Amino acid sequence: MNRSDKKNRTPLVSSDSPGNRRKQAMVESAQRQHLDDAPNRPSSIPYFVERLVNAAEAPKPRPRIGILCNFIPVEVILAAGADTVRLDCGNSAAALSGEEHLTGDICPLAQATLGLFLREDGIPRTCDAFVIPASCDAKRKLADILAHFGPVFQLALPTDPDSACHADEIVAELKRLAAFVATITGHTLNRAGLLAAIALTARRNDLIRRLQVARTAQPGSLSIRDLFVTVQASLFSPEPLETWIKPAEILLAEVQACVPEPRSLRRRVVLTGSPIIWPNFKPLNILELCGADVVADTICTGTQSCSDPVVLAGTSLDAAYRALAERAAFGLVCPCFCGQTTRLNRIIDLVEKQHADGVVQYALRFCHAFDLENCRIERTLRDRRIPFLNLSTDYNLEDTELLRARTETFLETL
Repeated sequence: MNRSDKKNRTPLVSSDSPGNRRKQAMVESAQRQHLDDAPNRPSSIPYFVERLVNAAEAPKPRPRIGILCNFIPVEVILAAGADTVRLDCGNSAAALSGEEHLTGDICPLAQATLGLFLREDGIPRTCDAFVIPASCDAKRKLADILAHFGPVFQLALPTDPDSACHADEIVAELKRLAAFVATITGHTLNRAGLLAAIALTARRNDLIRRLQVARTAQPGSLSIRDLFVTVQASLFSPEPLETWIKPAEILLAEVQACVPEPRSLRRRVVLTGSPIIWPNFKPLNILELCGADVVADTICTGTQSCSDPVVLAGTSLDAAYRALAERAAFGLVCPCFCGQTTRLNRIIDLVEKQHADGVVQYALRFCHAFDLENCRIERTLRDRRIPFLNLSTDYNLEDTELLRARTETFLETL
């Protein structure tokens, strides 16, 4: 996106420091230790942990586009000749760095993401351009700030989830995105390339869905933490998605071969709410250590990222664009775009299908879109006699014991 205000842009003073980088490394190391301490982990999981942790060291065979949010149709970018990597950050130490520029009551995800950009050795510095959706206030303002680091394309999406009214404008926006990426790669998107990219991401999504089916049948076969690691290793690493497929197939076979345990007394819960991003697995750690099995989720960085497949109504280029438009803007359950009823129905449907004992919402502080829905969701679920717990927190670990106590009390009531 060409920005006319470059002449008057205030320089962004980097606050990168060895001390803060060490703190970020310590946060990651602590979460890796949490994972290592978990019992009965599949032997193939370390591959996904290494892929996620060492993303910044991945080779760069072709142009790289950094993206934020689940709304970005990566198929368009792949077909236009670039690799993608999600840059949303869950590191509490990175948030401290980003807070120097994003002060006040700002979403810690936005602060941590900016903190990652400020690192001289961070993965954003390897990207040739960035694609950011106009999904929430924090991301809209981030688009301006991140233009210091390279070309930024801000993807406009309608707030009204009505495909009959907005399908054409979404298709036009995706074509505009393809043209933007072409200026970076020198490669023009074509029908064969877009269909191939859609087929590739469909394979990834199918594997994640099959993993979810296998682990809900036997939750002890794969923890929710390792499932999130597996999913995010396919999103937050710039390595080609093709290299993720085979290890994921091996993991799926290992999970499916797990011998069922006797009936577990652990409570089955559905997890909903804000993004949970490596290494901020605090809510996942708490739930598992307190004795809960997360049997389904609507988290955009979890299985929700693979829940809505691209449904092609034909093999033409226009049909492919329209299928992506339907999925990108109208198939997701983020409160930034969908109505409360859509998200609520998804939660209730998962509770019924998975025979869950209750619902836990992870509410990231200052993520107002989720806060505004909390009251109605709680009231509706309790009217249906579905127990509900809202965990409101941020990236720091100071409230961990308090949240753990609340979670234990909630699980005892189920």
